Amino acid sequence: MKIGILGTGNIGTSNYFPHRDNGIAAIEAGQAESVWAAKQLGRPIAKAWNSIGRESFVHRNKPAGSADRIALPVAADSPRERDLAMALVEDTGFDAFDAGPLAESWRQQPGTPAYCTDLTRQELPDALATADAARSPKRRDLGLAVVQERFGAGVQPDAEYLVRLNRAISM
Repeated sequence: MKIGILGTGNIGTSNYFPHRDNGIAAIEAGQAESVWAAKQLGRPIAKAWNSIGRESFVHRNKPAGSADRIALPVAADSPRERDLAMALVEDTGFDAFDAGPLAESWRQQPGTPAYCTDLTRQELPDALATADAARSPKRRDLGLAVVQERFGAGVQPDAEYLVRLNRAISM
């Protein structure tokens, strides 16, 4: 998992995938991956940029005020860490959305309606609210299986395909 430095804390930009991360028991039992990571590091983190694909990140950033600007959720327990992470998200060309505490950051993980679906500020709140903790791991695994079956292991399809797939499976 990638974790970048942020003040006295960090920004968690990665996501938990059991096949890659060796099935972390606490996360499998329901602990939010970001809460687990903060405990491992022993300092606060903000969760950001984990819900956007690489191509969308590189090619779909837009100036503030653009009608179709993608919104990204930012979760953190510390107001200082949240505010800084939100400012950085805005600086990278995306609308930052306060997604609440780390305990709720599972709502922006793979298999949820907010994950890699390139939603706007108007669409993102409903996506976060409708996330289903019991169904998201199944949807995450289904998305991976579809990509592997269609393209083979290690091949990354284009951003448009991934957004359509994630919307179909998770929304």
